[in-house]
Amino acid sequence: MTYLIVTDTLIDNLESLDLDLQYKKVSKGNLNFNNQSLLFDDNFYKFINDAYFTYKNLQDYEYDFSLKYIFQIKKSNLQKFQDIDNLTVVHNTSKAKEKFPWDLSNIIFNKSKNLDSDLLIYFSDRERNFRSFFNFFSKEIFRLKLLINANTDDISEILNEKMDYKYEKANNLLNKLDESKIDEAINLIYKIEEKMLKSNYNQENSKRFIIAIKQKLQV
Repeated sequence: MTYLIVTDTLIDNLESLDLDLQYKKVSKGNLNFNNQSLLFDDNFYKFINDAYFTYKNLQDYEYDFSLKYIFQIKKSNLQKFQDIDNLTVVHNTSKAKEKFPWDLSNIIFNKSKNLDSDLLIYFSDRERNFRSFFNFFSKEIFRLKLLINANTDDISEILNEKMDYKYEKANNLLNKLDESKIDEAINLIYKIEEKMLKSNYNQENSKRFIIAIKQKLQV
């Protein structure tokens, strides 16, 4: 029996759905529907927590719906599954908490906080989301660099910004960060931007960028 979770945003666990299932998380990149390997599988459901699926995706895999997998789909794709046996459909009705670029940025600079997996997936899964974070974060880094050699009034005028919490945060960070770390972060920003200009969007590159930038800047 296969389960389909209909959800507007990818979920990382099934706790809010109250499903009485034993499961383990599996990345889409590690899927293996090979019949030989399935003979030695345990009895747990496999929950793919990092990707959406469509009916065509599973057709391409020649997927057998009697297998114990849990996939996430968007509501717009649900109709394609209507004639499938061995299928249980569950709707995720919980309201997803809105995610903002500064939520991730604050974690990046904070050594005492680990990267939140939901934020990491959200801001790397789609190019639009990553661009939203990347533009916000890049401006933070360049603001820090400018403030090293100029005063707050001048920089706020150049960037056409109010002197608000952004500058309080920046000045606090400058008391803890070496300029060399900021330069390394700028170098990483240019590298990921160059990759995005030269090729199609790559989720793994974005994830690696976020992880690497935290290792450089957490204080």
